Amino acid sequence: MSFRFGCNTLYPHGRLPREGNVFDLDAHRKSLEIVRDCGLDGCEFSHFQHLAAEVQTTLRGVCADLGVTPWSAHSWVALPGNPSQVAEALPKLHDSLAGAARLGVSVMVLHSAGGEPSGRREALSQTLRDLAPAAEKVGITLAIENCAPRADLEFMIETVDALALPAVGFNIDTGHAALHGMTPAEAIRLMGHRLATTHMQDNFGERDDHLPPGKGTIDWIATRDALLEVEYQGMIMIEISDCPPAREPDAMVDTQAANDFLRELFAAKS
Repeated sequence: MSFRFGCNTLYPHGRLPREGNVFDLDAHRKSLEIVRDCGLDGCEFSHFQHLAAEVQTTLRGVCADLGVTPWSAHSWVALPGNPSQVAEALPKLHDSLAGAARLGVSVMVLHSAGGEPSGRREALSQTLRDLAPAAEKVGITLAIENCAPRADLEFMIETVDALALPAVGFNIDTGHAALHGMTPAEAIRLMGHRLATTHMQDNFGERDDHLPPGKGTIDWIATRDALLEVEYQGMIMIEISDCPPAREPDAMVDTQAANDFLRELFAAKS
């Protein structure tokens, strides 16, 4: 099996300031050049929603010029956890989807807000029934990320399966799984054929460090084997941090380390 690897866009000038709008077109261009220079195939846009529509469109062209596949975009608008929040959330989610479409990605990653189960199920159902057809129309799969313990993931899988919407799947965040009582391999097997993309990141089981894979304590051989077992066909996407706690980031060094580790890991099984 031939694998493709990507990394999220990291702020290329050190630690990303709190005013994230400094991650402008020029910074994104440099970040995408780092992705290319490190030998990766694609990218996830981590900071795209503050960008003007014309900048998002331009970035799609930058990816084409560099030979980098725009694979995914991470929306920071959460799926609502209560029916009373749906009306407010939907326009923002559609705005995120429009931006993702301008970037030319195949997947939009979403978090899901918590809430009382029955109300949350209704909110998720209302939202996804509205958003998923729009996503399918522009060729984008919505990927819900695991951000909580196993019971929460099982709840979301049950809800999504009941809806049976073709443009809705899941994103495995390996670091989140490790922090919430699951191995990444266990979470991947639960997601199974629904797995639409990945966030490959490491930690020491204490906080969400977003370290390059191989720098923490996650069992990466088991994680790889689970991805092979469920026959995951998408890009192996890395998600590391441009604002890591307790250490200074280096976009080039961190991106290269993640790419080298994962390529060696998967090459051993090919």
